[in-house]
Amino acid sequence: MKTTWALGGSFAGISSARVVAEFERNGASGLILTLEKYGLDFTTLSALLGIFLLMGLTHRWGQVFAGRAVPRWLPLAPAWLGALTLGPYGVVATFGYLLPPVVGLGGLPDGPLLHGWSGWTVAACGIVAFTVYGVALGVAAWSYQRRTRPRCVSPGSPGGGAPSAP
Repeated sequence: MKTTWALGGSFAGISSARVVAEFERNGASGLILTLEKYGLDFTTLSALLGIFLLMGLTHRWGQVFAGRAVPRWLPLAPAWLGALTLGPYGVVATFGYLLPPVVGLGGLPDGPLLHGWSGWTVAACGIVAFTVYGVALGVAAWSYQRRTRPRCVSPGSPGGGAPSAP
């Protein structure tokens, strides 16, 4: 969706120019408007940081960077925070916002930018992305946590605390 807008196209009937005009109407700064013209906003920049985090959780450089061990908490803290907030947010938003109009229990968005089914489609893309990203972060964090947990060494074992008997 953001890539389509960044390339000057329309998504779900909403053009990139309309998105920028809405930001301008709401009093966004010149910097924000310039970034928005190229499809870059807070959510896009956050998504790029999130991709970097997922890559770090799943690649070797996320454990050892520039020859130094990465402290376990450094990627795990934001990963678990994201997993425990974005995943549930996506699930709650699906049942509270996306599902009611589909089953006829609620109305469609009626804002100046997001209106009707086109607005619902834009919201659905964001909500589904949050859900999938939250779950992906949880899986990656769990895997990273298991792979990087400290190993217990019992006394008397080779390389352990007490020297082993001959």
